[in-house]
Amino acid sequence: MNEPENLPKQVGRYEIKRLLGAGAMGSVYLAEDPRIKRKLAIKVVKLDAIRNEADRNEFLARFQREAEVSGVLNDPGIVTIYDVGDSEVGPFLAMEFVPGKPLDSLIKSGEMGRMPLRTKLQIAAGVAAALDHAHAHGIVHRDVKPGNVMLTEEGRPKLMDFGIAKREDASLTQTGTFLGTPSYASPEQIKEGQATFRSDIFSFGVMVFEMLSGVLPFPGTSINTILYKIVNEPPLDVKPPVVGVLPERWQGIFGRVLCKDPEGRYASCAAFLRDLLDAAVDLDKNERLELMGVLKAGPGAVAPPVLQRAHDETMYVPPEKPVVRRTGLRMAGIALALAILGAGAWLLFRGNGARTVTVASVPAQAKVMKGGQDLGATPLPVPLKAGEEIVVARPGYQSQTVTFDGSSIPPVLLQPRITSEQLQTIPEGATVVMDGQTLPGQTPLSVALWDQSRKHEITFTKGDLTLPVTFLEGETPGTQAYHLVSAREAALTGEVKTVDATTPGTLRLAAEYPVRVRTEDRDLGEVAPGGRLELPPGTHRLKLANPRVFYSETRTVTLEPGQAVSLPLPGLVNLTVETYPGSGTVMINGVPTGVESDGSQPIRVVKGSHRVTIQGKSAAPQRVDLGADKYLKFKI
Repeated sequence: MNEPENLPKQVGRYEIKRLLGAGAMGSVYLAEDPRIKRKLAIKVVKLDAIRNEADRNEFLARFQREAEVSGVLNDPGIVTIYDVGDSEVGPFLAMEFVPGKPLDSLIKSGEMGRMPLRTKLQIAAGVAAALDHAHAHGIVHRDVKPGNVMLTEEGRPKLMDFGIAKREDASLTQTGTFLGTPSYASPEQIKEGQATFRSDIFSFGVMVFEMLSGVLPFPGTSINTILYKIVNEPPLDVKPPVVGVLPERWQGIFGRVLCKDPEGRYASCAAFLRDLLDAAVDLDKNERLELMGVLKAGPGAVAPPVLQRAHDETMYVPPEKPVVRRTGLRMAGIALALAILGAGAWLLFRGNGARTVTVASVPAQAKVMKGGQDLGATPLPVPLKAGEEIVVARPGYQSQTVTFDGSSIPPVLLQPRITSEQLQTIPEGATVVMDGQTLPGQTPLSVALWDQSRKHEITFTKGDLTLPVTFLEGETPGTQAYHLVSAREAALTGEVKTVDATTPGTLRLAAEYPVRVRTEDRDLGEVAPGGRLELPPGTHRLKLANPRVFYSETRTVTLEPGQAVSLPLPGLVNLTVETYPGSGTVMINGVPTGVESDGSQPIRVVKGSHRVTIQGKSAAPQRVDLGADKYLKFKI
């Protein structure tokens, strides 16, 4: 790797040795702590990735959060954080230096595919142990992916980047904000912005699926396609099956770890790995025992007994759930259980007057809710009593409340939800192509009849900037403003960056004196030197004044949502006035200064053009353009 010319010599107190890697948002350097001569890795956010003070504070908060999490966790499978701070080159995080390779590079290069199954499972077991350790301490990682796993030179995995992690007793991110990496995100992160331990387990399942098969369980060529599949479709059926794993067990295990309902997933990463080890036919007894030893039992857990199989394989069997090996007896037991359950349900509903009716909707796959509980998607058999109500809802459609009349429920016809929406971009003035049709006007642009029951493809364009955006059923732009990017960046990343169009901008007055600020309709008060004030997005005509330094000016500023703008104001200089013969009170711009024009006392004045007169004297006004200290002498 070629060393960049602008490699910093120092970040904080740490001496930079060389560049380890760089990305769009930051760089990672090999560094040394001069106090204790310890090598470490320094992650630094690039300055051009920090658009405003809010961005800088957000990066610092994430680094601080990662450091706090590291303080809670102490595990050999988790990268240790040493320090966090700010510097001239940007916010930084000092962490344990792990010689090795990130797991995602091994997957992308094909090196992972050439590894034996035992090695892959050993890596997975190490990550599972680290994740379960974090969960046991109340930490949810929220961004489990191969890029956040380093593989040491000895082949041991180390989990890192807890920058968006969440403690169960604290929250540093807004509720409903989606954080994470799309391909590895759980359905609840995508739909609700919520993450729990089981969200991490889902992401871990995606990662292990990719490690073993070489493909993602929810592939797609666009972010929206990937997110839709994660929320609505089953995992990819791997063809041909993964060598060394029983195909019939593969589907059941990954169907459970990647279950859409968090409660349907494994309770821990270790439980998932144990089932996977049990399905791995290429492992002998000793290998399986060794890998199971890597996994950590949860608090208070007792390791289940190890049973010997006829074909010399070993598996864990929880004591309360002994394994039945005779398929015929197992199926008979299932049938008997279903019969008992069915009879019990019949007696229950018969006793309370309920009957089972099929709830259908047009279109299908609508959610059916009863008493606030989600029962499933249509068509769906539901036990109901006469007079009971259900709610049928689907994204993009108006929900319908239906009352059961005691006999049947006709198919529920759902009506599309039609709303008026505003399309907003940064910068403004973009043309809009919606579903193949160019809309009249430019952003900000109103769409009077937005059909939420349809998918919409929209492309914003302004000069060399563009952005394609896909809205699925039920999705609307709301109050979001969309950041336009170059066509190349749009094609490479596919990332859609938005900001709430109602987010106020921040105006910093770069001055060494206080300034009173008025808009056309209100007085914003006096702002301290170098102070900030928040203003709604848009163009503002501001009247700025400080009579004490003879400053008065009108400025026009334009703020984008969330943008921070610095407004430089004129500096101060000294003006000394001497008149002859005699003297009087100096007036600047018609305002008495209280200073005598005898040349003995300087007056603090803002730079610029001013009119100087002497109170009560008939001398002609003196026009001065001040750019530096000035001694003014004239006759009266």
